[in-house]
Amino acid sequence: MKDESNTTNKPATANGESVSDSPSAAPRRLRPVPKAKVRKRPPTLRETRGPEPTTPVEHVRLTVGRLGGSHGVHGEMRMHILTDEPDHLKTLKTVFLGDRDIPIPLESIRFTDKGALVKLGGTESPEAAAKLSGLNVKIAGTDARPLAEGEYFLFQLIGLKVNDEVGNPIGVVTDLIETGAHDVLVIGERPDSPEDLLVPNHPELVLEMDPANGTMVVRPPVYE
Repeated sequence: MKDESNTTNKPATANGESVSDSPSAAPRRLRPVPKAKVRKRPPTLRETRGPEPTTPVEHVRLTVGRLGGSHGVHGEMRMHILTDEPDHLKTLKTVFLGDRDIPIPLESIRFTDKGALVKLGGTESPEAAAKLSGLNVKIAGTDARPLAEGEYFLFQLIGLKVNDEVGNPIGVVTDLIETGAHDVLVIGERPDSPEDLLVPNHPELVLEMDPANGTMVVRPPVYE
């Protein structure tokens, strides 16, 4: 989910997981915000297990939050939001917790300046809520906001073969760094260098994305 629109290239910054996979990064869409310099690298998709890029959306779980401590005496819980479209969560009836395959009711959600407070079905006391602390909250891929034309989930970008503007091979998308402002594609398996190439998602650099055909066209950035 974490839905952020792009103009010409609008891949969804959505990472997700297949039903049997372990927690992965939040679903996000990439947006073209210029990158000044890549400094310390935040968590990446490579550090989590997500689905195969060809996994059908109906078999994907998208992480939208992480449960914190209990709040009050009726089983309400704090939740750290991991989506760019939190208001969409108000439309949901059920969610998944951790690696569990059985959905549970999302009875209520209300937003605070530090995240959200959620009430899940079957959690009626602070003691019951405390047992769920730390679990990722996920939604079915089919419950995510429908993708606009030209948008993709992040996990669909991993493995794309990358060429430059004249068709020379550059490498393969092996990872993605979620930076908050926007995201940076990690291009590895390069024919001319053992080092990864970091390409911020920006229309001047990412010229074309075509997950259906497994390809991407970029203009490699020049770093000082």
